[in-house]
Amino acid sequence: MSNVSSKPAALLDPEPRNAHGVTWGPAAAVLVSALAMAGAYLTAGLVAYMLPHLLGWQPERAAKWFDSVSGQFAFLMLAEAAIVVIIWRFLRYRKAQITTLGFKRRPQLMDAVWVLITFGAYFIAVMVLTAFAKALFHIDLDQKQELGFDTVVSNGERLLTFISLVVVPPLVEEFMFRGFLFTGLRSKLPFAWAAVITSILFASLHLAEGAGGVLWVAGIDTFVLSLFLCFLRERTGNLWAGIALHAVKNSVAFLYLYVFVPH
Repeated sequence: MSNVSSKPAALLDPEPRNAHGVTWGPAAAVLVSALAMAGAYLTAGLVAYMLPHLLGWQPERAAKWFDSVSGQFAFLMLAEAAIVVIIWRFLRYRKAQITTLGFKRRPQLMDAVWVLITFGAYFIAVMVLTAFAKALFHIDLDQKQELGFDTVVSNGERLLTFISLVVVPPLVEEFMFRGFLFTGLRSKLPFAWAAVITSILFASLHLAEGAGGVLWVAGIDTFVLSLFLCFLRERTGNLWAGIALHAVKNSVAFLYLYVFVPH
């Protein structure tokens, strides 16, 4: 458990943390995170595009596969793996330990308690903020989010979608955003600034997922979620509670989109 979580007088320490073990600062955290995202998705896109051609598939078959559930699954797995490799290589270059990102201990029962508390608070906060944004800015709450899995029919496709949305993103995105990015920002900045910057960058990635324009609803949702994930990272000193909360949130969306209201 970190020093922060052992303080009985306060939930959060507003001052920058002791950067013991953190060999990168805010600038490197933002730059490497941006390059990791761009490089990973570019690499995954090129591989996913070239693979059918290397296998000798016809253009029609290649295009159909890339838009299929299995094609989207392959693309996302390649991208997520590339993100981990890029950040891992940077940590090795800076001689940093993986524990610095928030893997200092095994998951504990208290992590589950924090997940239950923060999920309820997150749900209320996002509902209030979304309603406020609709009333003030007249945003479209019914805009469809493009997840890339619009043709899920079989149980096998549903399993691939579950892995792509519920299993892998919570692990990789917490590893990068609340692990690498937030830790680098927090080494020099107060908690509030580190959390807000992390959440803005995290939310900005989801703004372009809408059909027909900027998806403000997803931006608001992911911004609020990230604030609570940063809180869990700070409060527990580890990523396990944040990974679990992220997975629970994505599970709710998965159940609604692909189980209760199947495509």
